[in-house]
Amino acid sequence: MHSAKSASGSAARARLAEEKYPPFVRVTLRRWVKWYLDGTETFWPISDAMIRFFVGMWFLRSGLVKAADWETALYLAANEYPVSWMEPATAALIGVAIELVGPVLLIAGLFTRPAAIAMAALTVISQAAYVPTTSNLVVIALLVWYAVAGPAALSLDRMLASGLRTSALPLAGPAIRAADWSRENLGPVLLAILRLWLGVTLLVYAGVVEPPVAIQTWLPTMVFFGFPDWLAVVVSLFFFTGFGAVIVSYGLFFLIAFFMIADAHPNVTLFPFLFLALYEARGAGLFSVDRAILTWMERNILFDRNYEDIPENWPHVVVVGAGFGGLEAAARLKRLPVRVTLIDKRNYHLFQPLLYQIATATLNPADIATPIRSLFRGDGNVRVLKGEVTAIDPRAKTLTLANGREESFDRLVLATGATHSYLGKDEWGAHAPGLKTIEDGIAVRSTILDAFEKAEAIDDPERIKRLLTFVIVGAGPTGVELAGAIAELARLHVEREFRTVDPASARVILVQSAPRILPAFRPELSSKAQASLEALGVEVHAGRRVTRISASQVCIGQDECIDSETVLWAAGVTASPAAQWLGAKSDRSGRVEVDDRMRVIGADGKPIASIYAIGDTARSLAWDGKPVPGLAPAAKQAGAYVSRMVEAELLGKESPGPFVYKHQGSLATIGRKSAVADFGHFSLSGASAWWLWGLVHVGFLTGARNRLTVAINWGWSFFANHSGIRLITGPGQVPPMNKAP
Repeated sequence: MHSAKSASGSAARARLAEEKYPPFVRVTLRRWVKWYLDGTETFWPISDAMIRFFVGMWFLRSGLVKAADWETALYLAANEYPVSWMEPATAALIGVAIELVGPVLLIAGLFTRPAAIAMAALTVISQAAYVPTTSNLVVIALLVWYAVAGPAALSLDRMLASGLRTSALPLAGPAIRAADWSRENLGPVLLAILRLWLGVTLLVYAGVVEPPVAIQTWLPTMVFFGFPDWLAVVVSLFFFTGFGAVIVSYGLFFLIAFFMIADAHPNVTLFPFLFLALYEARGAGLFSVDRAILTWMERNILFDRNYEDIPENWPHVVVVGAGFGGLEAAARLKRLPVRVTLIDKRNYHLFQPLLYQIATATLNPADIATPIRSLFRGDGNVRVLKGEVTAIDPRAKTLTLANGREESFDRLVLATGATHSYLGKDEWGAHAPGLKTIEDGIAVRSTILDAFEKAEAIDDPERIKRLLTFVIVGAGPTGVELAGAIAELARLHVEREFRTVDPASARVILVQSAPRILPAFRPELSSKAQASLEALGVEVHAGRRVTRISASQVCIGQDECIDSETVLWAAGVTASPAAQWLGAKSDRSGRVEVDDRMRVIGADGKPIASIYAIGDTARSLAWDGKPVPGLAPAAKQAGAYVSRMVEAELLGKESPGPFVYKHQGSLATIGRKSAVADFGHFSLSGASAWWLWGLVHVGFLTGARNRLTVAINWGWSFFANHSGIRLITGPGQVPPMNKAP
């Protein structure tokens, strides 16, 4: 087996060696360039939103002051910066309107280009006819950028663009296409003009050239006040050549900050720093060394424009599963000179930790799910396939999909996750669904909401009691969060919406076979979590084992049965059949046994060449000899580690060493402003843990849109005490769960 692995690694390295450039050079360059491009794509929307906010607030403050003192506004329009072809009152009214309406549109990113044009025109008039300032010049430059390129993803313009492009609104489609064309074609031209403008400014500041005073008025020389002349000349060369935009931006950022702290830079504002953020993120534009280097990279190193451009002799890495571990592995592997195929039976990545919020009508499915293809649309060496693996041949290095298609691989990463386990009582699944998919979440949501609707429509007190008794089996984080959310739904969100039944009378029962809830947390945190649940009205039955589940009843132990038509399962999981596909060793939960390098251990007890398993698929003893927990951070760490292993094997580099899981803590929320957080050396509970829980979960979401919509929905739910996603959907509108007569 080891010789086969060596031969496989040698063959892959030989294919890379056939390339024009050495493998190490190609991999290093590709990794760093991809890292930079990915970082730009991730952080530019945030930087863009900050630029728009601060520029907008600058105008808004001025507008509010003038609106509050109209006589002064009229005086300024008549005497300080008069417009010869316009009455002072009209000019003042238009100016104040621009300063009040334009900033709001700019900050929201709605009609951004018209707002930027109007605000830029107003600032040009102020610079030409009133008091010329450096702040005016930098703001004009930023506004001209928005007039040409528009806002980034965190804006209403970009969010509405896809729908407006194909809408029936007159001229909407051509306007959106013109905006896209301007961004793609005129944006780089403008960036080139702006950097040349700064280059000339630096030469004027250093005294190398002395243009007329009228021209110097339009050069922001004060930005570089305090710079030695020689440094100004050196930096100007970087601007003229368009080389090292990132280095130049960060360097100037710290230099300007240094001179400001040293009191050598008078009247410093935030705007030069905002402009440098634009230059760092969007680059040097046309006719620049940076652009020439990137073009060379795309043709010789990246090959990212089209899938057909990817060399066929690049090693093929197949990742099965687009959960946290699979996505992390694919996102890092794409930076290597390899062909990556990502296979999942669904076309979306699901953020499972928040799935219970779909079930309890807080979030929409689209809020926590992202199409997989959209995550890799800019990566030509990544191919996404929707399919389900049915067999793997380790010797032939092929896998078979349900449709009969075969895929060969040089390296295989199994990140297929886990599904419900009813502990040998599979018949309970018909009455106690779990939460693993969006379909599960929608079905559970419909069942919970339909219980209230049915209770409202009948007169049978016993049936109403059964309908409004919710039993959750399993008190890990999912069970605890589900119980707390259902209790809040009944007591806060729908309390006043029914007339003949009182939702607050609903019983929420949490059953746990272990002696305490949240057994993976510290005992004191478990106690605090239980107290918070009980404060919400949840009945906690710890140390009790469920013995029977039927359509209308749950039995606990041998002597207690609870009448309930709504039972939810959060007690156990079983791994995917990856071990069966491989004929590999597995534990009782079906998790594949792996060695300390995350390589799958075959039936003969030896690692299978070039096949890895991560996340819930694998049983790894990489946490001080203990099994790695089934948490998102653990899967992401394993995905990152496997990508490093693949890189080392392909390049013949030294292995990164055994995988070691670094525990980043465990979090669980109970309800409004109540959560627990266990970080090993310290812990949190209550409101501080709740805020931390929210920040962490928003941060782990994939895509800016999902982060924004989840934050908005949470804010609405928190301040309004209202959950607005209360739709009963599914086949026949009511999912076939517990149908008691």
